[in-house]
Amino acid sequence: MNRSQKASPATQPRQLNSEKLSGDGLPSFRRTRKSHARRFVRYRTELPLVLKVFDRHGYVRIHGRCFELAEAGLGAVTTSELAVGEMVSVELSIPDMPEPIALRAVVRHRTGFLNGCEFVGLLPEQLEWIRKFCQDLQPT
Repeated sequence: MNRSQKASPATQPRQLNSEKLSGDGLPSFRRTRKSHARRFVRYRTELPLVLKVFDRHGYVRIHGRCFELAEAGLGAVTTSELAVGEMVSVELSIPDMPEPIALRAVVRHRTGFLNGCEFVGLLPEQLEWIRKFCQDLQPT
């Protein structure tokens, strides 16, 4: 093709808008990754828990194990699959506590029977119990 001929859009090299380029010359979508920095440290643990979920038959109790705990939520393996966005009541059995702690949470992530839940409406004393329990645990 000579200079007087225009290239068709299919044969023309694709031009990136310079506004979409980062300082390193890469398109900005290539460098925008979700940060792996977390708001709260997660701690390894092994605690029994019971989740109460409301379904068409009423409340259902689902047993599981909490394997990670943080101020804002927990990671758990459960005996039934949960739905992302589902509200659950959590009964977490912390050692040296006379009764399980009753918390509310929303399921944020799920892969099979592995669930990540975020606490909702945590009371100051509940937060203090979690902090006290976690102080002797290993961060993940």
